[in-house]
Amino acid sequence: MRQVRWIILSVMALLAVVACKRMPLYDLEEKEVQLDLNLDLKLDVKLNLDVHVDIEIDTVIPTPEHMKACFYDLETDALRYTEFVGPTGGLINTPAGQYDLVVYQFGTEYIQIRGEGDRNTIEAFTSDITTTKGATLRGFTREGVEEPQGPVIYSPDHMLVARERVVIPEMSTESHTITIHAEASDVVETYGFWVKTVIGAEYIESCEAFVTNQARSSFFGRGEAGKEPATIWFPVGVDRQKGMLFTVFNTFGKLPDESRCYLHLLIRDTDGKEYHFSEDITDDFEDSDHIIEVDEEIDVPEPESHGGGIDPTVDPWDEEDIDVPIG
Repeated sequence: MRQVRWIILSVMALLAVVACKRMPLYDLEEKEVQLDLNLDLKLDVKLNLDVHVDIEIDTVIPTPEHMKACFYDLETDALRYTEFVGPTGGLINTPAGQYDLVVYQFGTEYIQIRGEGDRNTIEAFTSDITTTKGATLRGFTREGVEEPQGPVIYSPDHMLVARERVVIPEMSTESHTITIHAEASDVVETYGFWVKTVIGAEYIESCEAFVTNQARSSFFGRGEAGKEPATIWFPVGVDRQKGMLFTVFNTFGKLPDESRCYLHLLIRDTDGKEYHFSEDITDDFEDSDHIIEVDEEIDVPEPESHGGGIDPTVDPWDEEDIDVPIG
């Protein structure tokens, strides 16, 4: 019985030794690596916001709360190590070596990340929007406009990314601190657009936009926009006093081919009636100020029902005496 028990214990010990994998140990007391991040928070678009619209418009890129640092093998592009740091960097515990470093903003509202295991496949994308929005977009196509390709997606958030080739040397007795400097900039492009003349703006309940032939995603590890087409969707602000439509939207970029980009506007009045407007904005993506101006006048007729518009009135109350029995 003792011999059987000894054999079982010996086999278990052998399996434990085989299953163990030697992992390198890193002592931060001997080697301190500091990642120093500089954030470029400037917008591409040159804004002069003398408008009073009913949606919130970002005038700067918000400072992120968290950043994720990914260290990739130079030869295989495979992910070796990851660290989470603050918006301006922090201490990291990464062994000596040469790496392609990719630092990206972590935890945005709409952007999702996939393919992180390889520098060439790490990708930022946004979700497909509801099928109802897709059906709405097909309504524009029936009016003779070029049929959009790919899914309808949410406009991406701002996403700051830094890419650097870094060398972390073996530490000597004289040196205990290494500082890695990197600059993070936005991987999305920001555009503003406005419709300068809207007749009947006071009758608009809501407005939303679709922009076709945009990049579906960003392969930010290698610094390239994806080649899969998509249409981005976003709400539009209404300045009812000045009779204008205005908003700012983000995109991973226009597709790098000869396809045309259309701005489709879906306007609903206070009666729920819909109006469609389309504009070819392909050439506007070349403007350095990133402002798309729609010169065509938009006319929203007065709703047929009484009380239409954003300032409904109430007729004066007539006095009427009513006996209410009690008991």
